Amino acid sequence: MNDNHLHEIRVFENFEMVSYDRGHVVVATEVVDKSLNYYGFAHGGYIFTLCDQISGLVSMSMGAESVTLQSNINYLKSGKLGDSLVIDGLCVHDGKKTKVIDVTVINQNKEDVAKATFTMFVTSK
Repeated sequence: MNDNHLHEIRVFENFEMVSYDRGHVVVATEVVDKSLNYYGFAHGGYIFTLCDQISGLVSMSMGAESVTLQSNINYLKSGKLGDSLVIDGLCVHDGKKTKVIDVTVINQNKEDVAKATFTMFVTSK
């Protein structure tokens, strides 16, 4: 790795809302050059940010504004340039003060790229 400077990572310039239902949101996107790390794979921060954003949208779909209180992500397969990703967020706990959202990222071959769980703290309704 000869490049000693940070490069910009972009996340939201090419996404499409597939479905937006109460407690369940699905978004599709394509891995672009600005989504890659130095090794040519989808940056972990890019994948995490997609999951975090979907978790917030799931919370909003239930009429609540929230912030991320806790999160866990498992990276299962590398994303590659040109991959089509589907990010699927589902509320599995709908509490008054917290919401727990499970997020799955799959590629065009239906392979799991990442699985994450987010605990969202409700700030207002």
